[in-house]
Amino acid sequence: MLWTEKHRPRRISEVVGNPTAIDELKRWALDWERGKKGEPLLVWGPPGCGKGATAFALAETMGWDITEMNASDLRNKESVRRVVGHAGVSAGLFGKRKLIFIDDVDALAGAQDRGGGGAIIEVVKEAENPVLLTALDYWDTALSAIRTHCKAVEFKHVNQSSIASFLAKVLKEEGIEFDEEAVSRVAEMSNGDLRSALNDLQAVAEGRKRLKAEDLSVLAQRDRERSVWDAVRTLLKTMDYDEAVRVTRGLDVEPDMFLKWVEENVPHEYEDAGDLGRAFESLSRADIFAGRIMRRQHWGFMRYGNVLATAGVALAKREPYRKFVKYSFPKIISRLSASKLGRARLKAVGVKIGARCHASSKEGARIFLPVVRLLMGKKELVPEVAGYFDFDVKDVAFILEKSEAQAEKLLEK
Repeated sequence: MLWTEKHRPRRISEVVGNPTAIDELKRWALDWERGKKGEPLLVWGPPGCGKGATAFALAETMGWDITEMNASDLRNKESVRRVVGHAGVSAGLFGKRKLIFIDDVDALAGAQDRGGGGAIIEVVKEAENPVLLTALDYWDTALSAIRTHCKAVEFKHVNQSSIASFLAKVLKEEGIEFDEEAVSRVAEMSNGDLRSALNDLQAVAEGRKRLKAEDLSVLAQRDRERSVWDAVRTLLKTMDYDEAVRVTRGLDVEPDMFLKWVEENVPHEYEDAGDLGRAFESLSRADIFAGRIMRRQHWGFMRYGNVLATAGVALAKREPYRKFVKYSFPKIISRLSASKLGRARLKAVGVKIGARCHASSKEGARIFLPVVRLLMGKKELVPEVAGYFDFDVKDVAFILEKSEAQAEKLLEK
């Protein structure tokens, strides 16, 4: 089970961070309970700051029913009216109030061609129940019409100390011992995104008896590609075409590199053989279009490749997999990086050998290096041979396939 669900706040008092915004939401809810109809709230802020979790915690605290609508699920006028319209003018079971919660409203409002934004405005104007909407950016042009009918409440990134305290609490509840340094580093790497921090914590701590700082090495590399990581997670979890296509927008990574990320992680997520087959068929077709782009220099093909690599993969599964997955950095990238370093070192050694043997660097590496390696196999000859060819510690370590520390000891003899 995902820890983000297992440890989500059940009461408004359990929400982490944004105390000023939380107080404003509590006053708004209490006014509704006293019979004072309040304006719909547009809660906005960055991902992982607690907007959605707060909505559910508020409803549970007030004893309200909740009618939820996510923009990635319902994006046309008819569905908005069907799901939210009735809830906006009717009481819940036994006369309880209903909280109408519309998540990611900026994405829904952007579907102007299908009337979703207009339907939302009708709901917020006519609702006899409290309405809470969430968005990433209050000033998004897609929200220009909705803004005039709502009161804005800003959520900000959760501060590092609050995240660290929450993560420590979660580990205690999970029965996992921990080093404070490890928890602090997870909180620091989250950049104020509490949901991301909790996902990271589950990835490195689940199944362990104790979490140590050295267990976070995988996150250090992953943090450099955080936007790609989140895009892959969204892509493999969603069943919505539009959300899948949007995951590559704004990514600071080349399309072929993103393909490698998806190729690496599809088998971790998809269990059904049919789902896997369809996903890799889409990736294969996306790769074909990538090849055509390079051969013909026709960049119009990119739109087809992008749809195949995103929506094609997302919709290859018959239903979403509701499980926690430890996604991986593409192994092929790591192998290529290691291979690149090896080739560069081989060339450097070849240049040095060639200079002494009056040969090219290629001949130095291909013809003379095996002889040099044979000579250096005798420990007593290592310093003399290295001095003759001007090899440094890294060269010796590469030639003898040893660590730099071991090579340094051989050179000292």
